[in-house]
Amino acid sequence: MSNLITKVNKETFKMAMKECIKKAWIWDNKQNFAKAVKWKKDKIFELDIDGSLEDEKEFSKSAESIDLFSAYLNMDSMDEIEKEEFLEQWNNAWESETGFDPELFAGETIEDGNAFGSKVKEYFNMVNILANEKRKIKKQTADLEEYKFVEAEIKTKELLASNNYEYIYEAAFSFDEEKIRTRCDVLKIKENKHVEIIEAKATTKVKAEHFFDLMYQVYVLEKCGFIVDDICIAKINSDYIMNSDLVITEKTFGHQAKKFIANLGKITYEEIKDFVNSDFTVEYDKEPIEVDLMKLVQLDYLTYGTDKKRVTLKQDLKDFKENFNLDEIFMNISKYLAIGKEENEIPEFMHNKKCTLSFKKNKKLGWNYAMNYSNYDDCFHVMNWFDKNEPGFWHITGFPRANKSHVIRNSKSPYFKDYESIFEQSVVLDAKGQSFFEKNHTAKRLFEVYNLKKQYPNDETKWRVIDFDNIEFINEFLNTYKKFPIYMYDFETAKWAIPRFNLVNTYYQTPFQYSIDVIVDENYDYKKPETMHHYSFLSNQQETDPRIKFMENFIKDCFKHGPGIYVAYNKSFEQGVLRKLAMLFPKYAKPLAYIIQNTVDLMDFFKSDKNTGRPSFLIYHPNFKGSFSIKKTQPSLDPNFSYNDLVINKGDKASETFRKFVDGRIPQAAWDLKVQEGMLKYCDRDTLAMVVILKKVKELVEEQNG
Repeated sequence: MSNLITKVNKETFKMAMKECIKKAWIWDNKQNFAKAVKWKKDKIFELDIDGSLEDEKEFSKSAESIDLFSAYLNMDSMDEIEKEEFLEQWNNAWESETGFDPELFAGETIEDGNAFGSKVKEYFNMVNILANEKRKIKKQTADLEEYKFVEAEIKTKELLASNNYEYIYEAAFSFDEEKIRTRCDVLKIKENKHVEIIEAKATTKVKAEHFFDLMYQVYVLEKCGFIVDDICIAKINSDYIMNSDLVITEKTFGHQAKKFIANLGKITYEEIKDFVNSDFTVEYDKEPIEVDLMKLVQLDYLTYGTDKKRVTLKQDLKDFKENFNLDEIFMNISKYLAIGKEENEIPEFMHNKKCTLSFKKNKKLGWNYAMNYSNYDDCFHVMNWFDKNEPGFWHITGFPRANKSHVIRNSKSPYFKDYESIFEQSVVLDAKGQSFFEKNHTAKRLFEVYNLKKQYPNDETKWRVIDFDNIEFINEFLNTYKKFPIYMYDFETAKWAIPRFNLVNTYYQTPFQYSIDVIVDENYDYKKPETMHHYSFLSNQQETDPRIKFMENFIKDCFKHGPGIYVAYNKSFEQGVLRKLAMLFPKYAKPLAYIIQNTVDLMDFFKSDKNTGRPSFLIYHPNFKGSFSIKKTQPSLDPNFSYNDLVINKGDKASETFRKFVDGRIPQAAWDLKVQEGMLKYCDRDTLAMVVILKKVKELVEEQNG
């Protein structure tokens, strides 16, 4: 291997191999990032390179792909505490020994990663103790986490030379004058420079980026003369429920909870009437909270993917190396990273239409460059600048970003305003020579509404905000809301990688807050709160399980005006939370099941359903910009009502705030004095926003019918 032109850190390597060299170049260092920010400001490139969420069960319902560019450019709009926290996290991320990882800005990823990393060390300490009981020559473990890289590398060599250690945590290695260097979460030491690498990941499954992470580590260690016998991911066992005898026999915890509710059958109000109207109390669990490491930590030697016959990570790496030369790959990445050092220089490869260098694995064909598996100009990470706020192809919900990239790059304009039809010849066709949008109802609907707005800019009644071709669905939904009382409810939840309370598993969505607005007749008005009834709950104790009082108060409040219709926004989330509560606390299963079985979804006005054939956006306003989010739908229907005046104005912010409180990072006094008021206002605003949507939809239909 020739010497690399410039350093290639692990995070940059992973990003280049899994996603895109353009994205990797931007996140490689602060100078490149600053250039990218300038390109965006100067309208040279549009960028889509932030952290993305892949597994919904590991994130809260309101978590989104964090827009680091927006956050970075709008720091002045943050309060001083938020700004200080953001800058500390931002600067620490750039100083990471392995490179900047934008995924660490998604929720509480850093804390969860560190917490699980500590548990993995405890796990292997225990493994080593058990092994020592069976062998004459006792082995030790060593943790180099507190050492800086150069010191850790020296210490690693000393420990390896001593031959007294079985496991080294955060062992450090480098090659080519530190142009490539790595730390190993857990290094198992064997004889004659043979080792095994265990990478700790606070996740429940092996992912593609984990494979490339291990690929990088193996490459560095082999260059240093080591023989890597095996590699694996230490992950979290999602079936482990803290201090519970419950055995997960279904596909997931959630599937088992769903089956539990189904087995209860249809619950009638008469079955639960006496109980819900009694002054019952949910008792706290008094068992100590103790994590069973042997059940929590799971070693996975199989590679990523859904194939039941997945090969091992070691075999997958062997297959890759048989087809591609890693020396050449590292050199190519190094060459790309060396480009663009001049102040105003724009690297030519930023104009590439495909994601150069990244790799994908095909079940039949094996490993290949990702661009060889695509017929499209599919790089959406860096594109010629266009205004994402202008209605166009980028707003088409459910249309893959790779396809959006191809259409925008190869059609005359990214904007709807420049077309009479999305089927005209200037809109590029798919690989089969057919329109991308022939069977795409959402695309047709968005274009239809925008086109009518263009024709009648001052007459909203002609925009077909209501999809009259599918009015039967709208009427069916509105008939549901003629029954009273109507309980509009919303939850806030928090999650931890390491179970925080008894009877939870990893990333369990722990409910800590709710808001309920009750509509008792047709005379309700969201501008007059006295026309409705409101109930709310927020857990205010740091050391107790918030579910206990949440459940007790929620059940009581949900029947204060008798049985009714229960309404959530994206009901699958709330129903999922309630199903798990019912299974884990069977004494309260029937009233919870009654609420689950009688919950309808306000989002049905906007989201499609394949089972019933209901298309998306029965109600669509141009200001939705293709989104179902209540933060878009409600302000579009009534712009005078928004979240802008709230200190806490997003669900993920509420979740992180409560987690900080429970973990002791927000003192009780500060919570009582300042924080809890903002938390209550946010959750209350969510249910009031639901009332706004229902009222405005009713008014729209009545106006059109009139």
